[in-house]
Amino acid sequence: MTESAGMRVPARARSWLGVAAATVIAGAAVAGFWWLAVPRFDVCATVLPVPAGCRIADRVPTATLWTAVVAVLYVATVVVALARPRGRWWPLAVGIAVLIVAALWGYRAVLYQT
Repeated sequence: MTESAGMRVPARARSWLGVAAATVIAGAAVAGFWWLAVPRFDVCATVLPVPAGCRIADRVPTATLWTAVVAVLYVATVVVALARPRGRWWPLAVGIAVLIVAALWGYRAVLYQT
């Protein structure tokens, strides 16, 4: 089945949709990292993994590292989205997939930091 000319989304619009998706993913990841890392409680239950907001010395450096990783991947994804050769879609899809994997892996790394 072919799409009619009126229903096709221009390559430029797809690029901006990719940038919007990458922005939401990166923003949610960074917010999640720092929600876990910033201490909000003085006394916490002794369970593993330690609940969000409890004082753990290694959570802040780990959140900083993963924030930097996600920021670099976000910039790379945006560059790929805006400078795609001949309108190819797969580099953008790979960039977003890598960004999602890094966001999930970073969240888990910050959560299980001891």
